[in-house]
This record gives sequence, C-alpha cells and structure tokens, in this order.
Amino acid sequence: MKYKAVWTMVAAVLATCAGAAGAGEAWPPAGEVAWDGIYTGNGTPMEAVPSWREHLGNQTEYRLEDEGLRIIDGSTETGTLHFYTSSWRARPADGAVVEGRIKLVNNTSRSGAFLHASDGLHETSITLYPGHLSIHLEGDEEVRHEMDTTSDFHTYRLAIRENDVHVWVDGTLVFDGTGKFTVPAHSGRNCVMFGSCSSLAVSEAVYAGVRYAAFGEAPPLPPRHAGALDVLIYKKPGTYACFPSLVQIDDDTFFTAFGTRTRRSHIDNTGGSARYISRDRGATWQPYDGESPVAAFMKNEDGSLVDARAYGWREVPSEQRAQFEEQGLTVRDVRPGVIAYLQGAYARRSDDGGKTWQKQELQLPAHRSLMTYNTSSYARLSDGTLLHAVYGELMEDTATRTFVLRSADHGATWWFLPLAADPAGQVSFNETALCENDRGEVVAMIRSEPPEGGYLRLSISSDRGITWSQPVETGLWGYPANLILLHDGRMLCTYGYRQEPMGIRAALSSDGGHTWDADHLIVLRNDAAPFGSDLGYPLSVEKSPGEIFTIYYFTQDDDITHIAGTHWTLPPAKPSE
Repeated sequence: MKYKAVWTMVAAVLATCAGAAGAGEAWPPAGEVAWDGIYTGNGTPMEAVPSWREHLGNQTEYRLEDEGLRIIDGSTETGTLHFYTSSWRARPADGAVVEGRIKLVNNTSRSGAFLHASDGLHETSITLYPGHLSIHLEGDEEVRHEMDTTSDFHTYRLAIRENDVHVWVDGTLVFDGTGKFTVPAHSGRNCVMFGSCSSLAVSEAVYAGVRYAAFGEAPPLPPRHAGALDVLIYKKPGTYACFPSLVQIDDDTFFTAFGTRTRRSHIDNTGGSARYISRDRGATWQPYDGESPVAAFMKNEDGSLVDARAYGWREVPSEQRAQFEEQGLTVRDVRPGVIAYLQGAYARRSDDGGKTWQKQELQLPAHRSLMTYNTSSYARLSDGTLLHAVYGELMEDTATRTFVLRSADHGATWWFLPLAADPAGQVSFNETALCENDRGEVVAMIRSEPPEGGYLRLSISSDRGITWSQPVETGLWGYPANLILLHDGRMLCTYGYRQEPMGIRAALSSDGGHTWDADHLIVLRNDAAPFGSDLGYPLSVEKSPGEIFTIYYFTQDDDITHIAGTHWTLPPAKPSE
C-alpha cells in the first residue's frame, strides 16, 4: 500500500515538527513515540495487536482497499454507526496521544468521521468535514480549522494531558487547547476511537492507520485476595459470552447457563446460550445437555414452582416502531428489521415440575420501561414471602428507579410496590440485589449510574418488602451486586468494578447489611481490559463454611468476553463480630 510508506515517513518528523510549531511547551515530548498500539489499515482492526472492539450498527459497511479501511455510514436512522474502540490506560497527569492517517470522502454531522481520546476523567474528539476539521470542547463549543480534508490523506494527531489538548495536522500545530480539555469522560471511559460514531451522520472515510500511546508508568495494582484461584468456564473467539446464572444442585454440583451471542449486545441475543455443569464444586466445567435445575427460590413446599418477572426486551418487526413510540415506551434497534420495546410483567406457576406453565399478566401503572435483573434480585424469605426486584420508569419519572414484585401467598397473587428512587430525579437506580439477614430484614443493594452515581445504594425493609428505607450510599463503588448471607451471620456483597483497575470486588458486612467495610475491600480480579467495562454480574455461593465460589463474565485485553469464576476463602471475622 503506497500510503503505508508515507505513514512511516511522516511519523519520523512529527515530534520535531510539533516542537517547532510555536507551542509554548512541545507536547508530546520531542523524539519518537513508543507506540502502545498500531493499526496499519491492511486488515480489520480486530486482527491488530492489541485488537480493537467493533461497534457495528445497521445500514453501514466497511471494506479493505489498497489505501486502507473504508467505513461507510449511509443512513441517519437510529443505530446506524460503525466505529472501533481500543483501551489504552491513559493517565491524566502523564498524557497520551493518538494519531490517525485519514482521507475523508464525506461527513454531515459531529462524530460522523472522527478520532477520539479519553483518559478516564476527560474526553474530546476531532471530527472531519469537507473543508475543515472540528475539535469538540465543553458546552458544545467547537473550534474549526479550515483545510482540505478530502483530496488526500493527512496525519491527525490528538494529544491530551491533564486539562490540556493539542491538535496537529501533518506535523503542524493547528490548535493549542491549554486548559480546554474539560469535558467529562462518558462513564469514565479510557480509550481511543475512530470511525463513524453518530447515527445522525452520513459519512465515508478511509483510514490508512491509527496508532496510540499512553505515557508514564501505570500505578501499582491493588493486591488480589490471597489464595484466589481463577477458573475458565467458557471462552470462544467471536462469541460474546455473558450473564451467567449459578445454581448449586448439591454439595459438589454446580450449574450455569449463559448467553453465547454473536454480537456484543445486551439486547440482541442472536447466538443463543450454553449450559455447563461442574461436579467437583466449580473446579472444572463441562457442557451439559440434561434438564436445567430449578432455582431454590422458585420452589413451594407443595412442589409447585412460581415466579414473577418483567418481560424485558420484547422483539417485534421494525415497522411497528411508531406504534410503541406513540405509547411513550422505550424502543431500541436490535438488528436490521427488528426493534425491541420495554413493557409489562407477568407471573407464572407450574404444578408438574416445570413441564407446563400457567401465566398471568400483572396489572401495572403506566410505564415507559420495565426490566428484570438476574437471580440476585429474587428472594424467598423465611416466612415464604416472595420478592423480585425490577426497575424502570413510570411515565412521570425523569430517571429509572426500582420496584419490587411481592407475593405473600406462595405466588397466587402479586403486588407491584415501590422500592427506591432518587428524590431529585437525577440519579438512575436499576439492577438490585436482595437478601434477608438473620434479623428478618430484607437488604437491597441498588446499582446507581455514573457520572452522578456509581456507588451502590442501600435500602432496608423491616416489613418483608412492603416499605423500604430511603436509599443511602454504601461507600462501595461498582455495580451490579450480588448478596448472600454467610454461615457466620455476615453478609457478602460481590460486584463488578468498572474503573481502573477493572475487575471483580467483594465487601463484607457484620451488622446484617446495614454498614459495609469499604476500607477492607476484597479484590478478586484486577486484570480486566482498561475499557473492558463489559464485565461483572457476579453470583456467589458459599461452598462450605468460609469457602466461596464466584462466577461472572469478563473481558481482558484480547477482547474475548468469556465466563470465568474465582474460588476464594473469606477473611476471618473480627473478634468483635
């Protein structure tokens, strides 16, 4: 490829040119950059080392040509975008730089053909338009640089450090943004991106290469819990394995089922699922084709099975979009020709061990959305009361909040009750774990969304799920959670940790879940990809007194989301406990 040779030549002089461009302080420092990741445009970004994550929407295409990777976004419908993301562990105080050698064909909107940088605290991007480039700053401010972006390739360099951002084109400084790098990073992301990241844009551009480097030494990782032993349960390139369940059948036998999706999507379950079993207390796992075991919370004393849940995402042909949007419901694209909406909940009962089910729709107030979480959100209390935490938005809500489906008659009737909401309507509450403590209280551990949230919130019911205390922060940053009551009376919370160093963490409570020891967190995993925030949803069981197995899904630098688990031992209870 002729443009690959030009890339090498330009790279050799970039640092020198940047220093001579008139900036008060040359940034990045003069001299050749030691690149952490290099994509050359002669293959797909997923084949590069390190690999990139593909975000592929509808009505887009790409193709490899002699000049590089051509990305075409031909629609302004929702969900039409095609871009790539790579983690880079940028540290604000040390700075980072990303370069792209790009030729624009056309672009009509912000982020339609772009180069992006974020460092976990702040972010910005360059958007290319015919006749100029635009740098995006705080408060929707845009700074333009007039230039010919379409007749040839140009090398665009975007450098960030603390609150400063600088942009070069072919070695010439075109924007000195000292003090201008202040837009908060969305969900704390720490990554580089390129391609088309806007549904509103119609765009086409060719990428001959993108490369990046983060400077400085990474801070030391917090030590993992002593003796923690990881086990790989399922991992397959090209498969997005996610959302495992966990059922302990007997002392030695564990069962899990999980999604094996062909797309990295929480909505589109194309690809189906898999079931695995362990007959040695979670040490080794094998595919399983027998009958799936029933979770204990579903079993009544008379042998009947009951539960209640929100429908979650309900797929319909895309031609029905207007019908559901007119009702005020939440609607999302799933794949070409298919959308999904959120509405409704139901209860079901089986009197033949799950072979057949009787189903009833639950009467609910008008709502825009309603979702179910995993088995962490179910609880069968000591007196037989059944609870299931769900979340969503009533029509009058400005943020998601949590509710509980409650039955006090073994699943014959169900009540839809409020659980927790932010009084100001600013912080979204959603996936909620439930657990009864040894006092008969029900503890709810609630996910709250960053940037306003991020800390797990706590609410407690003293009347078996009818009313709940005002939610308070626990001091535990991360989400979502799982709660179990331990043999010694302590309560264990395991949860995903989605900021550096990303992984799986745990915390203990010695007072029935009222307070949590945030000063002595247990680090089960600290080796996830830095922007592999797609991880977690842990479920834990106490295999024997003091011995825990925790299952979860996980994404590392190879970008293969997989199912794994960790065997570990509880720290001893303090004498006062």
